[in-house]
Amino acid sequence: MKKLTIFLVFLCSFFLFSETSFANSSNQLIIINKATNQLAYYNNGKMIKTFKVATGRQSSYTPEGTFKIVNKIKNRPYYKANIPGGHPNNPLGDRWLGINARGTNGTTYAIHGNNNAGSIGTYASAGCVRMYNDDVRWLFDQVKVNTPVVITSTSQSFEAIAASHGYNVGTKLKDVTVSVKSPQPTNTSVQIQASTSSGKDSLFKYSVYDGKKWTTIKDYTSSKSVKWKPTKAGSYKLRVQAKSKNSKKNFDDEKVISYNIFTPASVKSIKADKTSPQPTKTNVALTASSNNNNNNLFKFLVYDGSKWKTIQDFSSKTKVNWKPQKAGSYKIKVQAKHKQSKKKYDSEKTISYKVFEPAKLTSFKTEKASPTPAQSSVELTATSSNNKEHLFKFLVKDGDKWKTIQDFSSKTKASWKPTKEGSYQLKVQVKHKSSKKKFDAEKVMDHVVFKKATINTIKTDKVSPQFSKTNVVISASPASNKDHLYKFSIHDGNSWKTVQNYSNSSSFNWKPSHEGRFKIKVEVKHKLSKEKYDAVKEIDYYINKPVTIQELTPTVREHKPGVPVTISAKASGGSDLMYRFERLDNSNWQLLQDYSTNNSFKWTTPTAGGDYKIRVLVKSKGATKHDALLEKTYTVIVPNEIKAETISEEQASLEDVEEAEELDTIEVDVDVDVDVDEEENE
Repeated sequence: MKKLTIFLVFLCSFFLFSETSFANSSNQLIIINKATNQLAYYNNGKMIKTFKVATGRQSSYTPEGTFKIVNKIKNRPYYKANIPGGHPNNPLGDRWLGINARGTNGTTYAIHGNNNAGSIGTYASAGCVRMYNDDVRWLFDQVKVNTPVVITSTSQSFEAIAASHGYNVGTKLKDVTVSVKSPQPTNTSVQIQASTSSGKDSLFKYSVYDGKKWTTIKDYTSSKSVKWKPTKAGSYKLRVQAKSKNSKKNFDDEKVISYNIFTPASVKSIKADKTSPQPTKTNVALTASSNNNNNNLFKFLVYDGSKWKTIQDFSSKTKVNWKPQKAGSYKIKVQAKHKQSKKKYDSEKTISYKVFEPAKLTSFKTEKASPTPAQSSVELTATSSNNKEHLFKFLVKDGDKWKTIQDFSSKTKASWKPTKEGSYQLKVQVKHKSSKKKFDAEKVMDHVVFKKATINTIKTDKVSPQFSKTNVVISASPASNKDHLYKFSIHDGNSWKTVQNYSNSSSFNWKPSHEGRFKIKVEVKHKLSKEKYDAVKEIDYYINKPVTIQELTPTVREHKPGVPVTISAKASGGSDLMYRFERLDNSNWQLLQDYSTNNSFKWTTPTAGGDYKIRVLVKSKGATKHDALLEKTYTVIVPNEIKAETISEEQASLEDVEEAEELDTIEVDVDVDVDVDEEENE
């Protein structure tokens, strides 16, 4: 029994302490939630403001519990590092709210400023609670000494934390709702419902403002709802005031909502500016009137025999233009409702109206899609809602004026053959055969006509034949056109190979790697062309082996004067070889035989003895210069002439005798060679 008494005394003293702690601090409260690093400041039962804070680097650094503000210091020095109070480098900032945590007297733990704003919102301190300097200055000016400070780490809301620590949080309205949304017509029963987010033993007061004064619907009551039934149209305000049962205030919280009450609309008449019947696509102005046009909304609908169609949805407009598209017997209906009405409509009225069908185009097309080449026939085709009853006219515009291709007739097709390239417009006009209009409807389409690309010749900067590894520039004529595309292909005797695909370049550099007979093909087309090509041309081109001259005959170099000698050249490589023979006369080469396919010519040796240089120049047919040349020197030997007087053998010089002996020796050597050859042949 003694133990129970002690426990009850302790429990009573705990509750007494908890309640008096808030009274001693002028009903102020500070809550710090380490879980979110946020601080809430309460005054007189209301949350005034919340702040981001920084707490201990480890959860144990910042103490948890209920404490008090025991001192307030401005510009407290940072003794540990000997930094003066108020200095920019002071980690305590310039405001200190000391708390008596863990038995300290407010000099160890505090809510203070900082010199590192980037740490706010994080776990960065050694135990204190850091705030932005501007925030802590504001809080410093509000908070009084002995204000309770609750430090916790929880997922609860601040209000729940405050309430759990015995703080009397005033009633706070969460929401005020109504059973039927505004606006509503007169004499509608509306239930007003209140809900709270905080407070204990809450009371509610319900009032209504009609534009002139507030009238109490029901005074303070514990009931969270009340019924209201307005009898007059107008813009009202509904107010709910709430307070805790023990509150000494007129109210702790209040909410006001707007609510509109209206008089339902009533349609009086529907009028059309053009009497029925009218042709389709005729603008018919429909006008409606009601009991109060200024406050009502109008919806116009048309019934075409199968379904209702909205031509103008609800709006404040009392007029609408209706342009019927089909012939038939129509019904026109107007529905009206007050602009605040939530009904589909408050009232409606219907009239009848007849419409007949003028021509209507349903399509206009060409059998060849744009773009198309010039001189190509294009067939135009039009269809309408009723071809049998309609007339068609086809026109073309070439940039200057419209020209008739085919005048109004029952024909739905026309042929057009443009002769010039350009951007055209094609138009068809259609009308009912009984129509007095120029046309009932028309359609226009754009059509581009281009001139097909052509190619006259294929040119090469070097005439065929050429040798491998030679750069050959292939060009198409006419030359480059910005609207034309060129494709180059080479056939090497086996297959075609694209060497340059379609591009704006009208030339290509070709460097053949081997000999042979080639075909060069150039395809050209306009950039708008849909064909594989507009024009194509091919040429043959030969790549030969290099021309070489193996020999120039006769091989015997010495000849008697005045003797015909056939000089022949033996050459290979190239194609359709041409030969030219020349003789060096002093320092100039004299033509003996111009270029021809003849690889030999007859040369009569000169009567004068001496050395004569002969050369042959060889080239392939069509080449601009020779591909190879070979020179050879021939000697004309004149025998010693017999003088008039007899020269004795004794007078002949020893040199002549030696020369004669040498010649005899040469002739013998030749004879021996021939004999040996003949003997071998046998």
